[in-house]
Amino acid sequence: MRRAVLILGLATLLASPVLAADSVPARLDAARIAHARGDLARAAMELEAAVAELQGRLGRQLAEFLPPPLAGWQADAVETHSLAGSGGGLAVTRAYGRDDGTLNISLIIDSPAVSAATSQLAAFPQPNARKVAVGNEEAVLRWDPQGRNGEVLMVLGARVLLQIEGDNLPNGEVLSDAAKGWNLGGIRKALPQ
Repeated sequence: MRRAVLILGLATLLASPVLAADSVPARLDAARIAHARGDLARAAMELEAAVAELQGRLGRQLAEFLPPPLAGWQADAVETHSLAGSGGGLAVTRAYGRDDGTLNISLIIDSPAVSAATSQLAAFPQPNARKVAVGNEEAVLRWDPQGRNGEVLMVLGARVLLQIEGDNLPNGEVLSDAAKGWNLGGIRKALPQ
């Protein structure tokens, strides 16, 4: 009977969505064991799988903070991209469309792109650019009326770059309106500085 209770308890524990879905600790242990045995290829594979799972989870969490589609716009699925090949970090992106207009929204974290954008935003005034308020934050809106395209850039602390790029838009206010949909409080809570 004691064995049956133990088996039932383990089955319940493994069926728990939180524990069943979290293979990160097991992968980290497997990587440590493989490393101790000298199997560096296996250790690297286990670490890469753990990082991919963590980035997937983080991407799903951060997707909740992206702006909702503007009225009349359609949103594609959210995508998460590792930026390991370009210096590190993670990008959570989503494309929106309406007629021939497009908006591409990116939330980039822990990447050299954040510091590059900070430097770029510090160089102000800039041609075809103006500052806009997004909540209590300041962003830069660049708009090219001839090309009917532009972008909104905003940096939160030292870790987060928020960017919206648009093409075939009637005016720059579309970009500004989309930027007002960011859940800045949620981002700050999820990614403390």
